[in-house]
Amino acid sequence: MANIEDLLRSLIDQYRSIDIVEREFKRMLDEDSELNDEYVTWCEEMGLSVKKGYHEYIQQIFESEDSIWDSFIQFEDEN
Repeated sequence: MANIEDLLRSLIDQYRSIDIVEREFKRMLDEDSELNDEYVTWCEEMGLSVKKGYHEYIQQIFESEDSIWDSFIQFEDEN
């Protein structure tokens, strides 16, 4: 379900804060039952809990981005 991942990535790009992204995504789920159903299906397919699946995914994205920057800084320091 790329739609949920695209939505979360879009929110991350827009807000750059885990707390704000989570709050906005939860608000969207509360307001849109179709999105909520899609999210539940996405969690099941990804093996994530419905309660905190979005949090786990958002955290993975931020950690991945941090890792990329750490690698870049390390490369710059070595050269």
